[in-house]
Amino acid sequence: MRHCPVRVLALLCLAGLLAAAPTPVQAQEDRAGPPVAAPVSPPLAPVSPAPGADGSGAVRRQVSDARAFSTTSTCFYGPQMDQGQAKRLCADQTRAKLLDAAAGILAPEPAVAAARLSPGDVRAFVDSLLRVAVADEEVRPAADGLAVRLTLRAEAPADTLAERLAAFAANPELRAAALAETAARDRRAAEARLAAVPFGADREFRAREIREGMREDAAFAARQVVPGMSMAGVKELLGNPPAMKQAVIGPESYVCAGYGRVWVVFRDGLVSCLRTRLDYVARYGTDCHCAGNYATILKND
Repeated sequence: MRHCPVRVLALLCLAGLLAAAPTPVQAQEDRAGPPVAAPVSPPLAPVSPAPGADGSGAVRRQVSDARAFSTTSTCFYGPQMDQGQAKRLCADQTRAKLLDAAAGILAPEPAVAAARLSPGDVRAFVDSLLRVAVADEEVRPAADGLAVRLTLRAEAPADTLAERLAAFAANPELRAAALAETAARDRRAAEARLAAVPFGADREFRAREIREGMREDAAFAARQVVPGMSMAGVKELLGNPPAMKQAVIGPESYVCAGYGRVWVVFRDGLVSCLRTRLDYVARYGTDCHCAGNYATILKND
């Protein structure tokens, strides 16, 4: 027991020595010297977007480097004309119309105006620039001929306009060839206009559109209008009728409202029937009623 203080003292000394000894990590740091700062990475350079990714690259240039033009013609030819010839003639006529429009737009361009070309030369130059394609085409046979509606679209490159204009102005042979080609195109357009029936196509397409509209109105009326509806209700649904008739048969009053291919017949202010056409009955002295040929009646009360 008398040796305990010595042993305790030895343990305390050993603990002190251990606390003062450097740790392995610290010892390594001491041997290696002060820590060296890691190299700083250079800032990342901004990544350029792919062409066209932000709308300002190649895609936009492709769009902006071309001037676009379009025009539509309706042409009508007599029954002696076959479809292929009618389409060709209408294309010749429309192509000349498109050229006139494009030349009128490009002539005031600074580069074109500075070249001081004659109107004929400007027209031939623009004609040589145009890349023409069919945007829409419709052919409708009619009882007295053939109707064609054609839309042509053209592009003229804007990025090479000045370069091609300089070549055109400086080369007499190139200019003469362009003038000859445009003159031939104008002759074909004149022949096409001569072969066409004036206003025939407009009349045919307008009549067809009216007939289609009448069919749509009739189908809608047949679906939506039912017996018992009031005049105000039908008017709110279909609008004002293009045609209207009135009749008095005994104590009852009739109003017949025509909507396309459907007649809505009101009796005393309410829908009595819907019919495809009115049918004259001698004993009534009128065709505005819901009697007569029942094959013409779509709905009745």
